[in-house]
Amino acid sequence: MKPELRQFDTLTLDDFVRCPVWLACHVADYDEPWYDETDEETFRPWPGSLPVDPSEGMFLVKATARLADGSSYPGFLTPVPEPELGQAQPQVFVGGKRFWFWGGMPGVPRQLREEFYSAVGKLPGDVFPIQFTVEQGAVKEPHAIEVHGFYRSTGLTTSTMER
Repeated sequence: MKPELRQFDTLTLDDFVRCPVWLACHVADYDEPWYDETDEETFRPWPGSLPVDPSEGMFLVKATARLADGSSYPGFLTPVPEPELGQAQPQVFVGGKRFWFWGGMPGVPRQLREEFYSAVGKLPGDVFPIQFTVEQGAVKEPHAIEVHGFYRSTGLTTSTMER
């Protein structure tokens, strides 16, 4: 039976409320008859037991984002053995919209950054640092991810931050 398949950019808060852990199909489901319907951006609900071990696949896990002022919002991240922003790529849901802090080479667009501040109704000093923690019991040996702004890659091993 084919599971529910979702593209990364279509995942919503409701998806993570229904299922706190999602698995990347393209790196786990090679032998499934529906595998050809997937790509690198396709995820499915994790049917297995918790906590998941990040070394066994690429997961997206429900998380909480606690802003510098103590307010919190739901979100998700990719658990990784070491807390590294470019791999964990934490995201947060605010007012029905999803925001991210790692923008790769182009960075996070200025308009999206401004929409984020407007959605939370706060200035950068009240927002950052943001502490992301995964849902209790969802991940084996979880690491918190701390975000100090919006990042972009400037090379293979470096990044810069903007607020």
